[in-house]
Amino acid sequence: MDYVQKVLGPILFILVVLSGSLPLKAKTVLKMNHQFPANTSGSKLDQWFADQVFKLTDGELEIRIYWSNALGDAKENLVLLKNNAIDLAAVSAGYFPEELPLHSAPNAIPMGMDNVCQSRKIMEAFLKQIPDFREEAQRNGIRSLYFHLLNPYLLVSKNPVRTFAELNGMKIRTWGKDMPRLVNAAKAKSITMFLPHIYDGFKFGLIDGCPFSTDLMVSYRIYEFAKHVTEVVMWEGPGWGVWISEKTWQKTSDRHRQALISVAELARAKSFENTKEADRQARIFLKQQGVTFHPFPDSELKKWQDANPDFFNDMQKQFNQTGLQDPGRKMIGLWKKLRSEVECP
Repeated sequence: MDYVQKVLGPILFILVVLSGSLPLKAKTVLKMNHQFPANTSGSKLDQWFADQVFKLTDGELEIRIYWSNALGDAKENLVLLKNNAIDLAAVSAGYFPEELPLHSAPNAIPMGMDNVCQSRKIMEAFLKQIPDFREEAQRNGIRSLYFHLLNPYLLVSKNPVRTFAELNGMKIRTWGKDMPRLVNAAKAKSITMFLPHIYDGFKFGLIDGCPFSTDLMVSYRIYEFAKHVTEVVMWEGPGWGVWISEKTWQKTSDRHRQALISVAELARAKSFENTKEADRQARIFLKQQGVTFHPFPDSELKKWQDANPDFFNDMQKQFNQTGLQDPGRKMIGLWKKLRSEVECP
């Protein structure tokens, strides 16, 4: 009898535990599809977010990140979230101009912001002061946890560009609807290309230039083929959002929701300092790799601006056609006001 107890005792204890008779800490795993590789500064912040949620919930809630679109192409993320095939996505709203017109607008308009400080203040104002942003996300079965900041997208090129005229004939990578119009206004040729293909685009001569931030140049090793950066802000705005499926949110406990909200708030604050520091470090590294930074005089910038279409006016027309004239007008008004007021220290 003693022998039986010694042998079967531990086994019976395990069976009792597995049957639920004794309390066990449940572990929920949420899958996040991420549009960037793990080595970008923003990606590291998202990993920090996941780690902090895990700690705050005592290991009950794990966010498992799949980098570089491992669970599906960036443009598939909205459908994947709606269908609950994934729980979270780190993806730019700019991929969904039809479904998320308000969210994608600041992600798309070229030369609409000048620095990361404006990007931060403008996006915060949109989310706090325009309820239509929240309603737009709800219609698509998602909600935003936080948005990243990105450093200005400068002109990265194989050959030096110092004047507006030197853009003529260049093949420049673009995305969306408006970036091609910016490039075409300079008599350059726009080449639609997604992020993972930019490296090969330079390598095989498919593109001569690309709007990119300094830190992303490092992350994607673009400096291996493009040794010149022109200090002209082709695009600046909020970066990708971290979105959660509404279905996942509704089945998440109140305690876990609060952990997601509180850590997201911290991540939002960290993003600002991290972004500025990433630019500082990237510039040092790029210069060590032989990259040259060129000024773009205000007089040359004005030539480009004068050649551009009126992006804000065209945006308002689009909002008018889709019944978003009022939130669109409020958004553009806030945008222009804050752009004129906010400067980086």
